[in-house]
Amino acid sequence: MVENRTSYPMLPVNHWWTLREKFKQSIPGTVTASYLATVLNMKEVSARANVLRFLPQFGITDSEGKTLDRAREWRDDVFYPDVCAKMANEIYPSELLEAVPDPVNNRDAAERWFSNKTGAGTAAVKRMTAIFSVLVEANPESKPTSNSADSKTTAAKSPPNKKVTRTRTKTAEREKKGEEMQKSNDAPDVHINLQIHVSSDATPDQIEKIFESMAKHIYQKG
Repeated sequence: MVENRTSYPMLPVNHWWTLREKFKQSIPGTVTASYLATVLNMKEVSARANVLRFLPQFGITDSEGKTLDRAREWRDDVFYPDVCAKMANEIYPSELLEAVPDPVNNRDAAERWFSNKTGAGTAAVKRMTAIFSVLVEANPESKPTSNSADSKTTAAKSPPNKKVTRTRTKTAEREKKGEEMQKSNDAPDVHINLQIHVSSDATPDQIEKIFESMAKHIYQKG
């Protein structure tokens, strides 16, 4: 156990989980800045400053980057809780572990402790607290999946797609017209058969009068 430490790991939590998944696939003999830049999709200088230098503190690699036996246990879900407990006890003083046994639900207390003990800025303190919380929680199932809250916020802020809106409006209009046509087609057809008996001695003028009367009264034509 190391006491009176002035600096603690600030490994980003998302890199912790991503690297662990990569180790599940294959453990490299030596972890280099180039390797981290590739698997974590970042620049080498950032990988060296934000990831590589912290791995020896966790006992995952030695100071030269060579992977240690703990790397195999760290990637295994069965051994993960015990490995995390060992890391926490090696890295953090008993004062912190006893004062803040549940940093996941008491994050403010953990941040105050790191701020007072290290004198680091807000961003660094938050990163120290985040990885400390991961170690204390020691739950291989706590890996973040998707941030649904961010997705909802993005969706709420995104302007409506005018093209889609117009397409939906036109589709609704076509459906309405289709319903109206369907109702019209569903209406019963009425057929009227008329039989007209004209006397053989009727004159052409009389016959014409008969058909004019039919047009007026049946077809509403005058």
